[in-house]
Amino acid sequence: MFQQFYEPHPALKGFVNNIMIHEVNFDAAQPKLNFSVPPLPEHCLFFYVRDRSNAEDIATNKKETLSSSVIIGPHTSRHVITPGCSHLMIKVGFQPGGLYRLLGIPMKELLCNDSFDSIDLLGNQINEVNDRLKYAASFTEMKTIVETFLLKRSGKLKQVLPIDAVLPLLIKERGLIKIDQLASYACLSIRQFERVFQQRIGLPPKHYSRLVRFSQAWIMKEQQPDINWINVAHKCGYFDQMHLIRDFHEFAGVNPSSIELEFLDSPVKFFNRLFS
Repeated sequence: MFQQFYEPHPALKGFVNNIMIHEVNFDAAQPKLNFSVPPLPEHCLFFYVRDRSNAEDIATNKKETLSSSVIIGPHTSRHVITPGCSHLMIKVGFQPGGLYRLLGIPMKELLCNDSFDSIDLLGNQINEVNDRLKYAASFTEMKTIVETFLLKRSGKLKQVLPIDAVLPLLIKERGLIKIDQLASYACLSIRQFERVFQQRIGLPPKHYSRLVRFSQAWIMKEQQPDINWINVAHKCGYFDQMHLIRDFHEFAGVNPSSIELEFLDSPVKFFNRLFS
């Protein structure tokens, strides 16, 4: 298995946070394996270079085979991914509000589907990127191919507003900063802030703040399996463990202990990261 997070090209850092490559090869004669992906406060562009993957939304039981390249807007529920036998995935993780600046589409409109075929939103150039990725000789070349595509589109980005500098602060403060304080930093009234926030993120600020905190709890346990859930709750700003459990039921559909067992039992190791 290979998984690596990369810093994006310096000219992309205003709207791209990270690029991640994940590769796993499975025995076709063995039963298919899967892994859970939490709802994260991150909008992404994915490329599936080899075999396609299947995804199931735990909240709706909706299943789909993902396209060779998909755009993922705001997710509010856990998904189970069943990768193909030859799994090679490249993920572009955008800065908060970065996908909105790239597409010019209110992110709230992306809530209607779990994923969108990238061709529908980025055009036929995506086919060329997919073809070049298949013949790339190294992971470094793959990263360069994706960056080159994004650099060509960076000249048409939506204008940066004060709120774009404020959105990362919500991540840095683990979702615990007050909304009126963020609105003040963005030079907006609370009502204006909520409207522009949903345009760029797709979710109301308070819901997004809860998602940030939940994601940090998931990732902390994923990366530190020996830490107990009481300490996770405390470190992530929850009132108590029951408060954490309620969020797990809402966002993951199960108790924290079920996710902990999955981390321990799954032969597929996939590590998430909440921005850099």
